[in-house]
Amino acid sequence: MNTTGCATVTGFEGPEKRLEVDFKKNLDRPEGLRSINKDQWQELLNFSACTIISQTSNDCFDAYVLSESSLFIYPYKMMIKTCGTTTLLKIIPKLLEYAQTCGLEVELVMYSRKNFLFPDKQIFPHISWRSELDYLSEYFDGQSYVFGPLTDDHWYLYLADYSDPTETSKEHTLEIMMHNLERDAAFSFYRKEGTGDRDKFPGVAELIDGQITDEFNFTPCGYSMNGLKENVYSTIHVTPEPQCSYASFETNLSLKSYKSLIRQVFDLFQPGTVTLTLFSEKANPMPTQRPLDMEIPGYSLVFKTVSELGCNRDLLLCNYDSDSYQSAKKQRSRKSLHVAL
Repeated sequence: MNTTGCATVTGFEGPEKRLEVDFKKNLDRPEGLRSINKDQWQELLNFSACTIISQTSNDCFDAYVLSESSLFIYPYKMMIKTCGTTTLLKIIPKLLEYAQTCGLEVELVMYSRKNFLFPDKQIFPHISWRSELDYLSEYFDGQSYVFGPLTDDHWYLYLADYSDPTETSKEHTLEIMMHNLERDAAFSFYRKEGTGDRDKFPGVAELIDGQITDEFNFTPCGYSMNGLKENVYSTIHVTPEPQCSYASFETNLSLKSYKSLIRQVFDLFQPGTVTLTLFSEKANPMPTQRPLDMEIPGYSLVFKTVSELGCNRDLLLCNYDSDSYQSAKKQRSRKSLHVAL
């Protein structure tokens, strides 16, 4: 993740824009999108102003680490996350062109992002949620949602669902978006003397047992990781500068309970504030084993919403504050009140 922009007065926009497009299976074209080569994907990425740094593949999918986040390609699915001032939605026309050459028809479009830290720095069509919706409506017919308090951390979602409701699906998507990283944890992602571009960060590969990781350390700071295990991906991106510290973790790993994994991620990055989403297919409902037990030691659950969307999908969103962050926040409030008096 290119975080050189953090040297500015404001900072680097760590929170990613995320676009997933699923396609209906075409048994006559079993390779689907994987028949598109790396140079062609770079041609598409040029529209979003980012570049491919490395590629890792297994039997199920291709994973690309980008200068601004990650791209994953399955035969019938593409998922891309880009941060900073990238123009992610501008890749849509080229993506649809590629899909047509592969004989693929759109089944699901999902675009989402957290509220920006520096919205005035964004470039069209990302200058506002309304502008993004207008751009998406040129290509798809979908619904828009906003989750979480508008006066605090919240999450935008756009869905266009063309799937057959009788078909079953088996995928969850867990996304953890973390701000205000504890200073020592954040400092670990500054490039140290002797660190190589591809050196592994301790504890990352172990988050999902048996995964292969493609990791990249940016100069002077910042970190990206793509993980692959059979058809399961995971991805991490870190912007460690104190004025804009941010880390994200995402995976499509399905678990009966995500509590242990979430706790591992929190322990690794030690965030002060968190926005967490768990997106589930209707045909594959949320885990039945204490699905809403999202209490994490050392953190206060300050907001939670469970939504049954009108397009065969469920969503759980939680906002957390660490106990130490809440304590510091209260101290700042007392000082401000004392000064005012």
